[in-house]
Amino acid sequence: MNSYIKNLVSRMFDRTPSEKYTKEFGSMNSYIKDLVSRMLDRTTLEKRMEFGFTQITYPISGEALEEARVISDIEFSDVLFSAIVSEQDIDIKGRLYFILTSLAVNTKSLEITAFLVPRLLIEKDKHVLETILGCLGKLYKPATMDLTPIIKCTESRNGFVRGRAYEALTNSEYNVEDFLLDKLKLTQHNDDIASILHALIFVGTAKSLPIFKKFLKSRHHASGTAALTGITILLLRESASIEEISKISGYSVGMVKGLEDRIEAYTRRPLVFGMNENR
Repeated sequence: MNSYIKNLVSRMFDRTPSEKYTKEFGSMNSYIKDLVSRMLDRTTLEKRMEFGFTQITYPISGEALEEARVISDIEFSDVLFSAIVSEQDIDIKGRLYFILTSLAVNTKSLEITAFLVPRLLIEKDKHVLETILGCLGKLYKPATMDLTPIIKCTESRNGFVRGRAYEALTNSEYNVEDFLLDKLKLTQHNDDIASILHALIFVGTAKSLPIFKKFLKSRHHASGTAALTGITILLLRESASIEEISKISGYSVGMVKGLEDRIEAYTRRPLVFGMNENR
């Protein structure tokens, strides 16, 4: 009996992919395996365009990536959690994260968000970290969620990771605006400045206006563009007239209207702007 209980407990905690996937997830696991395989397949195919006779070539992986990008069946999340925890091959793991982050964005699942954030402390590959961080800014993060892993990524030695981390803090109930404004005081690195200004577009209030104005004529193109967009979005939030914003920003009336149509996409601070639809 004792050996039976030990064996039973061992099997209860056994998350070996081959057993767990086959017994619990069946065809669902097979689909993920097939999708990952195709995402890694660089074989090129020829395809006739719908109009005309032009032949185009494209890798199988390209079509698979587009398939993964629109995945929206939340039932896949458990399979992906287990696969990511168990996988050692970095190329496979990177594709699994791509699928999971796409699923997170498409479903707005807090469970997936809660899985992804602490993984930032575990994963070391910069491409994996960028993939995770790249989706987190689009996902709502409640006050109960510990964002320390994202904050630590803003201190990474890798500039691309830092840049993604600034934006990943947005759409949360953390005081991101003050954090970013403080970060700006501590850096002279142009790419970091541009990334921070870009993140401020999503969370900036009137206190960010002087900062946007300061960098408006920056010689660094990305910083100047982010500052210009930031001023325009901020004034739109303050309900300034289209004509007034056009005069201040230098954007045409048409460009300002274009940003006005996308104002929700540029707004990611729930407590300030009342955008709690992702809860």
